[in-house]
Amino acid sequence: MIEAVYEAIKNGEDVRQNLSKFRQCMKEEAVPEQADTSVFIGLLSAEDPKERKNAALVLGDLGAQEALKPLYEAYEKEEKKFVKSSYLSAIGKLDAGGIIEELKHIYRELGECSPKEEDKKHVNAQLKELDRILAKYGERKKHTFTGYDRENVVILTTGKDFYDVTARQVVYGKTKPHPLGVLVATRDLKPLLSIRTYRELLFVVPHKREIGTDAKEAGEILADCGLLPLLLECHDSGAPFFFRIEVRSTMSPDEKTAFVKKVAAVIEEKTDRQLINSATDYEVELRLIQTRSGRFFPCVKLQTIPMKRFAYRKMSIAASIHPAQAALIMQLVKPYLKEDAQIMDPFCGVGTMLIERNKLVPAREMYGIDLFGEAIAKARENTQNAGGRIWYINRDFFDFTHDYKFDEIITDMPPRGKKTKEEQDAFYARFFAKAKEHLEREAVLILYSNEIGFIKKQLRLDGSYKLLQEYCMRKKDGYYVFVIGYKGGEL
Repeated sequence: MIEAVYEAIKNGEDVRQNLSKFRQCMKEEAVPEQADTSVFIGLLSAEDPKERKNAALVLGDLGAQEALKPLYEAYEKEEKKFVKSSYLSAIGKLDAGGIIEELKHIYRELGECSPKEEDKKHVNAQLKELDRILAKYGERKKHTFTGYDRENVVILTTGKDFYDVTARQVVYGKTKPHPLGVLVATRDLKPLLSIRTYRELLFVVPHKREIGTDAKEAGEILADCGLLPLLLECHDSGAPFFFRIEVRSTMSPDEKTAFVKKVAAVIEEKTDRQLINSATDYEVELRLIQTRSGRFFPCVKLQTIPMKRFAYRKMSIAASIHPAQAALIMQLVKPYLKEDAQIMDPFCGVGTMLIERNKLVPAREMYGIDLFGEAIAKARENTQNAGGRIWYINRDFFDFTHDYKFDEIITDMPPRGKKTKEEQDAFYARFFAKAKEHLEREAVLILYSNEIGFIKKQLRLDGSYKLLQEYCMRKKDGYYVFVIGYKGGEL
């Protein structure tokens, strides 16, 4: 079909509509070899502005580098405001390095102009395309966070059941529970960056009015709240700041998209583009979290703060535990961990549990076993990044043998996957039987699992094991941490 559409364009038949069809066809069909980009370049001079617009977009989709100069010249000559952003969109898909200074000049001029109300939408569309181009070539100003010693109010996100685990690690500042975790008011932010048991650090955005689901009103409140002053006070240089909005609510995906688009546009307009929406290459994530009342609680995650806690974890697989969750588990079971212990993780994945265990309480020897070769390779890389020493072996735990025994088995148990209930029951029976071959007397097992029934069954059947402690980590899907003592015989 695409060949017929191209021939129709070439012959001047229903050009506007066929240009749109050609773009649609390109998503599913290869561009015909006989397609000549000069046909589309010629249409940049068409009388119909929508033909010019569509021709520019096609050239961008084609990645036609030879069209760079014609596109720029057409942009300069274009009188119809609604067409101009399409030229820039196309230029953004090409190598525009040769005209970057000209584009920077256009960006400055557009940013300083005061367009008529009816032209604002089109000027903003041009600025958005220029933002993308300049970001691509590293022309966007980067900010450095400097607000460590100001009075900051932040949230360390963590499960409400484990508020105390994180709160007691806060040395400087006042803490109190918050629905998202630990609310901290402090004038010394840096020590918080080394605490490993929270997921995210979010800044509370001061706001005078409640934020509802009316997008225009929400945008106006956010533009007029303490967000921009917070950003200006916390960074080494001024606006603009590039942001994206993430909405966590019961809205449908389409509703969220429409809401975010409208809110972002209002924020841009009301702050005179000191805050600029950017889906990629942003430094500020504005998080809107819907509360039980239906209103939104605003907070901000700043990409400008160097978070190095889990910098080692460059590699992961689909089943990898989050390092903050692994660190939280280690804090909970710390009373049962021994320094200079010999430790094994029989299902080590990419090594996160072992690395976090060693960071909290240094071990003597650590072994990671996994049947999945890719996971072992990634575990080795992560461990090297962490500056640790862990021996990794690509083998089935049930075939593993070793000369000496271990003080701890610590692991994130494999998910059930496609195994039947009976197969999973048998798997846990084999695991507890095999573990005895590798455990010293008075050893400890730390198991993270959502199979509480199978674990409790094995503890009832085998008197050499005793449940010392359990922690419910995720009620929704039944994940627990089990601390199990091993006596090396009947208890």
